[in-house]
Amino acid sequence: MNHGTVIHYLNGKFIDGSKALIKVNELGLLRGYGIFDYFRTYDRKPFHLEDHLRRFFKSAAAFNLKPPFSVKEIERIVLELIKRNKNFRELGFRIVLTGGETADGKTSARPTFFIMVARPSFSPKEVYSNGVRILTFNYRREFPEIKTTNYLLAVSRWRDVLRKKAAEILYVWQGKVLEASTSNFFMVKNKILFTSKTEILKGVTRKLVIKLAKKNKIKIVEKDIYLKEALEADECFMTATDKEIMPVVRIDRFKIKNGRVGEITEKLIEFFKEHTENFS
Repeated sequence: MNHGTVIHYLNGKFIDGSKALIKVNELGLLRGYGIFDYFRTYDRKPFHLEDHLRRFFKSAAAFNLKPPFSVKEIERIVLELIKRNKNFRELGFRIVLTGGETADGKTSARPTFFIMVARPSFSPKEVYSNGVRILTFNYRREFPEIKTTNYLLAVSRWRDVLRKKAAEILYVWQGKVLEASTSNFFMVKNKILFTSKTEILKGVTRKLVIKLAKKNKIKIVEKDIYLKEALEADECFMTATDKEIMPVVRIDRFKIKNGRVGEITEKLIEFFKEHTENFS
């Protein structure tokens, strides 16, 4: 295997990245009929893989898609991909299930299943010490509790996000803060941690942060959060597999409190770091 080779898994086979191809009559491509999940390693160990696969199977069931492998079989495939991708210090995995190849544009004999491997993306260190800006958009995902492959709104708006030097899009619907395009949202007020409860994708990192907060005696409340509350918060941050805990210091043109990363956010970042270092 040469230094640049990446090994993926596609429909029952471990395959070189340059040969991992899907057909043009694929329902995931033609109709957007697909679900996925994303996870990564720490010290080359899959991080909370069981939680990600539980959500993956839940998403599949919601759309009448049947994964061709069991949880245990997928776990074995992931471990083998780690072994085969020796040149990566850490790995990110995108596990995808689509409707499969179709003759009529609506049905297929079998789904397409693949696991794509890449190096995880890392944000600059200053993002965590200085915080980021996010932009609001009036939108609610059609199936918020399911991790579908449909990111049409986010992708179509991303050039504007970059142009305005922002880090994410925050979805707001009927005055309520729901979630960001690829992240969950938290705020702190009077040393109490709040996070949106309904009409969101409940992320694995979100679940872990709630657990870490409770373990360290930080009061946590899951409730509807209104944009007005978020703008008046003492601290805000986002959580995601590729962001971990990312501080938010501006929403649109509004500064959060003093525009600095807050004390509770800093503590949670440290708790999260300790958890990843001790994870096995």
